[in-house]
Amino acid sequence: MKTSMLFALTLSLAVLTGCAQMQQASAEREKLETEPLPQAVTDLGYQAEDPVEQVTDWSLYNWQAVDEHAVIIWVDAFHPYLFTLQEDCPLLNMAQTIGVSNTGTIITAKFDAIVVPNPPGGGESCYIDKIYPLKKVEK
Repeated sequence: MKTSMLFALTLSLAVLTGCAQMQQASAEREKLETEPLPQAVTDLGYQAEDPVEQVTDWSLYNWQAVDEHAVIIWVDAFHPYLFTLQEDCPLLNMAQTIGVSNTGTIITAKFDAIVVPNPPGGGESCYIDKIYPLKKVEK
């Protein structure tokens, strides 16, 4: 009886600890998406519009890492998009090149990834969380 009670108490404590860690991670992610990122985008002279599910008919015209969690990709000279990532992508800030895993000419949030090569023969796929069209802000 005591053993099962102790097991149940230990299991409950483990579940509560896991839930608390998930809530903390969720709060940290929300803070990351609402505070520093918009400021970083503003510092670059842009304003994020409402997110879109996908970008069509694109090509990788240019790109710039914002931080380990986001990258701006210009699909042509006049149309930049902010791609936030589902998890940190540590190699992004140091990358010389990037790629995008996509289907044809469509990039889809929560499905495609930013690919950061890491020679020789390695690299990482950083899955896209959200896609925001960017508008140039006049200073």
